[in-house]
Amino acid sequence: MPDHFDRYPVLREMQAVHLFEDLSYAFTDAGEGWAEITFRASEKSSNLYGIVHGGVWLLLADSAMGGALATIAAPEERVITAQSEFRWLRPLRGETIRVRGEVLRRGRTLSHAVADLTDADGEAIGRATGTYVILEPE
Repeated sequence: MPDHFDRYPVLREMQAVHLFEDLSYAFTDAGEGWAEITFRASEKSSNLYGIVHGGVWLLLADSAMGGALATIAAPEERVITAQSEFRWLRPLRGETIRVRGEVLRRGRTLSHAVADLTDADGEAIGRATGTYVILEPE
């Protein structure tokens, strides 16, 4: 079991969501205020042109940013996306996307994060920003 799951058990819970398994992406590392996801493209993630569907890029970015915030949120708090924006920088070459989400600011009501997407060679392929609400337990 990866060490980051011991340090941040909420990431294990997030990864148990069916989308992670269905699209074969996983948290591969994390620390306080950041989380990393690795994804390998497959037929399941492709659009009709045979390339990774734009929605998958957004899903990966949102998951990494939410995971980053989860590393600094209390275990009983819920991290909910309020707004996100994505910029494609260049096409994916190869099959691997690495996404690093980082917290820019944890606020009292709104929090902000960024996610950088790179290919297997470490070349930038996309960037996302997001605003999140961290809710107390119901």
